[in-house]
Amino acid sequence: MTSLTRALFWHAPTTQRVPRRHLHRYPTRCYLISTLLPDKEDQLVAPLAIDTAILDVDGTLIDSNYHHALAWSRAFDRFDYRVPLWRIHRTIGMGGDKLVTAVAGEDAESRDGDALRDAWTEEYDAIISEVAAFDGATELMAALRDRGITVVLASSGIPQHTENALKLLDDGEHLDASTTSEDAEESKPDPELLDKALEKAGGFNAIVIGDSVWDMKAAKQREIPAVALLCGGFGRDELLEAGAAVVLDDPRALLKDLGPVLGDLG
Repeated sequence: MTSLTRALFWHAPTTQRVPRRHLHRYPTRCYLISTLLPDKEDQLVAPLAIDTAILDVDGTLIDSNYHHALAWSRAFDRFDYRVPLWRIHRTIGMGGDKLVTAVAGEDAESRDGDALRDAWTEEYDAIISEVAAFDGATELMAALRDRGITVVLASSGIPQHTENALKLLDDGEHLDASTTSEDAEESKPDPELLDKALEKAGGFNAIVIGDSVWDMKAAKQREIPAVALLCGGFGRDELLEAGAAVVLDDPRALLKDLGPVLGDLG
């Protein structure tokens, strides 16, 4: 047995021997020791430790979902679209390129989509000084890095808003990489942004931490385990239905249970 094989046995007590014909049943986040034992009919399968945490920003690390909803409401009002605020909140976390159609219809998007997005930016910028980080957000990021986990942000927000968020999060001191809406052609719930985040992080086995059903749906499409936080305003049941493996209140609650959560998902 090679040193790497011994290491995998040591660090992954759930290592098991699997017939070669059944390897397709195992997720990509399992390490197959096929190159170490190329002549064996049975192969060893060991779960990889979590090496990357992909975090959403709005509603997850900073308390901004309702500010975004209000800004969108005021933007729609400018163009005489009467959209209930609660309906707008239901779409926060979805990319702005999809939000207009989702709440006001395809005609609104084709007529005024870009103008509405410009108005939303102006309205959000007017209240952005009121936004604050959630309690425990920076400590959570630091705790993840202390465990050797790469921390990367995956936000559907525009770059200038992500930059402001970083200022609230100790200027990104506990961050390894970040992505914004400009890094992907498709926004959430499409998983492309998660792909870009994982690519930037250089990781293999990730978890997603988010607050919206859009985060959960994106993670589910990539079979990445996801932790959902209730602080963005979405409900426990809908987050679980969308694919969340764990649902907790906020960053502080996740920080408190970080060890067990990582153990369960790793």
